[in-house]
Amino acid sequence: MRAGRACGRGIGHAALPIAGLLTVAAPLAARDPAPAATVTSAAPQSVAVTLYRAPYRGARYAIDLRNPQGYALVTETRRISVPKGRAVLRFEGVAGGIIPVSAVIDGLPGGTIEKNRDARLLSPAALVDGTLGNRVMLRRTDRRSGVVREEPATIVSGPAGGVVVQTANGVEALGCAGLADSLKYARVPAGLSARPVLSVTTDSPSRRTVTVRLSYLATGFDWSASYVGTLAGDRLNLFAWTTLANGNAEGFADAEVQVVAGRLNRERVDRVEAAATRLQLRCHPLGTTTSNLRPRSFEAADEIVLTGARMATPPPVVMTAAPPAPPAPPRPKIWAT
Repeated sequence: MRAGRACGRGIGHAALPIAGLLTVAAPLAARDPAPAATVTSAAPQSVAVTLYRAPYRGARYAIDLRNPQGYALVTETRRISVPKGRAVLRFEGVAGGIIPVSAVIDGLPGGTIEKNRDARLLSPAALVDGTLGNRVMLRRTDRRSGVVREEPATIVSGPAGGVVVQTANGVEALGCAGLADSLKYARVPAGLSARPVLSVTTDSPSRRTVTVRLSYLATGFDWSASYVGTLAGDRLNLFAWTTLANGNAEGFADAEVQVVAGRLNRERVDRVEAAATRLQLRCHPLGTTTSNLRPRSFEAADEIVLTGARMATPPPVVMTAAPPAPPAPPRPKIWAT
């Protein structure tokens, strides 16, 4: 969301002499605005949080603690020194699920020109991305001997798809040499923050220290309540136990808390995701006996259905003795004379 003032400079008709053009260009360049100063507010003085439950979660369903679907209205009070002229105010420690277009800042002498949610959070991938082309120290530990050695290196590419560094020995992929590799940075790249930041551009007519109130909507909250009623004669004592859920990494210590029931009419806004949050180290292994085999596909076999039925028990087999063999015929007698 950008709201501001537009101004422009023009040069008259093209028939002006060249000398006149040169004399006009010099003062215009001298009046270019100076870079805006940056002022950081590390933490608020007081916080109030109003939670709205997940609109589509039934009363019988528990809160999704991994991904709360409700939201909250966060109101912070901060004390900040505003310089004269254009400046960028950085409000650190806001909720990670902040909706930047909903932010309202009261108390700035110069009003609000522009609001941005800084999505570049400090992470291993953000460090690599912010140090591309710059020198770092490559630290390696031999797994067998435990010897640690450091050498200068330049990050050539990364962080998605692997990190490639260039050393005195050549270009190589980080984490693919069989050693325990790590990178050592001299400083944190500009623009990275360990906590979510809301940046506000303002233009103050004078230098002042003011108290501002920052209000914004943020996703990742939810709440539920359990009620216990005790009947005492003709009176009912009602006790409520409220459970609050905060899915953001930031906490709100000593905050004033309110909860609101009901389903409010609110349009869905996509959450701003942090840029370059995951560091990927990919190494391609050497070939094996199963490398580059042609994929083969087989048709699915037809279904085979087996059916069965109980068979009747056959009658028992009775074994009988074999009949006796017939007697052998008598041999003829031969008489000698």
